[in-house]
Amino acid sequence: MTQMLEGQLVYLRTAADARKLIGKRVEYLRDCDIDKSGRGYFFPRYDTVAEVHGRQIIFGNGNSTGIRDIVELVIREDET
Repeated sequence: MTQMLEGQLVYLRTAADARKLIGKRVEYLRDCDIDKSGRGYFFPRYDTVAEVHGRQIIFGNGNSTGIRDIVELVIREDET
């Protein structure tokens, strides 16, 4: 599979890996955000990691997602 997001990928294998991202602005792509019809569309999300509970990442907007649901993630420190 080719990389869909631009930048250096961050691999989340454990909750400790996710905790290193607290306070950082990230761009991430979940499996459900990829159109699998063959058209090649994908819909990345941008947010700041607020906290990590177990294997759940809580974002600044209050949304959360499981570590296993994230297909790709890159740090976007250049964006505010």
